[in-house]
Amino acid sequence: MKRSYAYETHAHTTEVSSCGRVRAADALRMYKRAGYQGIIFTDHFHDDYFSSLGEMPWEAKIDCYLTGYREAVKVARTLDMDVLWGMELRFTENDNDYLVYGIDSDFLKGWEDLHRSSISIFMESIKSRTDVLVYQAHPFRDGCRLVDPVIVHGLEIYNGNPRHDSRNNLAAQAAAENRTLILSGSDFHRPGDLASGGVFLPERISCNAELIAALKAIRYDALIIKEPACK
Repeated sequence: MKRSYAYETHAHTTEVSSCGRVRAADALRMYKRAGYQGIIFTDHFHDDYFSSLGEMPWEAKIDCYLTGYREAVKVARTLDMDVLWGMELRFTENDNDYLVYGIDSDFLKGWEDLHRSSISIFMESIKSRTDVLVYQAHPFRDGCRLVDPVIVHGLEIYNGNPRHDSRNNLAAQAAAENRTLILSGSDFHRPGDLASGGVFLPERISCNAELIAALKAIRYDALIIKEPACK
């Protein structure tokens, strides 16, 4: 694969994720300096965040959720950077996290309290869609349990966050055994997390359709990995 363009697939913003320490626009500038072509922002989509917004209407909550991404869009063109958004979705059923790509704001606004559903119900709702991908994030990190790989499309086999032991080797092994799609991400929250994961793509991406097609084609040698994981 031609390794022309580096993209971050797992990044949080201080505008939305309470654990984030960098504003979205600043993260974009940092990744530009690090040689990346773009970021897919995946802020936390879970009960703690939506409860913190109080009693405002659900549609307004979704607009708040997109704040970081929209701030990055404002500066993306001046930097010649590509910006898309997904989400790191956690249901109230447990502490598993799922990276979701391809969902749009209309979908989210039409499903009030989505995070209070379950992974099985969510996957059933999108089973006929080829324009959405769902990966379990850091499936072997403390507090997480590997979901049946048949349920989701893939696994994040490399998570670059330095403050957690994500046991990436076990995730890589599970993906290989089950022949799932694979992904790498920095799990960016603060400057020290910069550019520790992501993917190399042969072409630039500018929309969800291009992103989904590119992710479906990802192989191990297209992953950005700071420390080797098992193939």
